[in-house]
Parts: sequence; structure tokens; C-alpha cells
Amino acid sequence: MRQKILILFIAVVTTLMMAGSVMAQEEVLKLEHQAFGDRQRPAVTFSHAKHYETIACTDCHHFYENGKNVWDESRGANCAACHQLKAEGKKTGLMKAFHENCVGCHRKAGAEGKKTGPVICGECHVKSR
Repeated sequence: MRQKILILFIAVVTTLMMAGSVMAQEEVLKLEHQAFGDRQRPAVTFSHAKHYETIACTDCHHFYENGKNVWDESRGANCAACHQLKAEGKKTGLMKAFHENCVGCHRKAGAEGKKTGPVICGECHVKSR
């Protein structure tokens, strides 16, 4: 399983590097990680374009060394490459990492009076009709 995730991670990083960062930022992604198996809710559709202009890449993407976020595009963007389904030591579990990162940021922006994204489950996990 880990080998498959590593291969997928390498493929994603290679694709993003070849496509160039601007093209990658315009992509609309379906955040559909196999780690979740049978989901209770549909995967989230995510638009880099809606986020790219208003927040720094490192507000979402992170890789810590000595307490400092040293993430850059060469490290890739696949959360499941580092976060496992269940928490391991100080590493947050994958689902909690997504929810704290996305919903936490949306709530913070809302509290600051800024335009923000959804904070309710069904607004992110939209069921198709």
C-alpha cells in the first residue's frame, strides 16, 4: 500500500513539475484519497484558482524541519504521502488534517470578516443529483 502511495506521489509531483506551477494552480481537483476507502460523503472538489490569489501555498502545504515550514513545490502536494489515515505520534490523521486545514482556515477568515469558503460538511462534500 505504501509503495502504491509513493508511486502515485512521484507521478503527481512529476506531472505538476512538467505542467508548470501556473497551470497546476488553475486545476480543479477532486480530493479523493484511496486511504478513506468507503466514504460516507462524496469527495471534495477543490479549486487552486480560488485560493492561489488570496493565500500563500504554505498556508496549506507544509513540511516541517526544526519547527519551520520548509515546503516548496519540489516536495509535492499529496497530503496522504505524509499523513496516514490514523494519527501517528505527533502527525495528525489524514481526515483531521484536511478538516483542520480547510475548515479551520475558512472559520478564521470568517471571524476576520473576510470572504470565505464553506464550513458545513454538505457544502464541501456535495452530493451529485
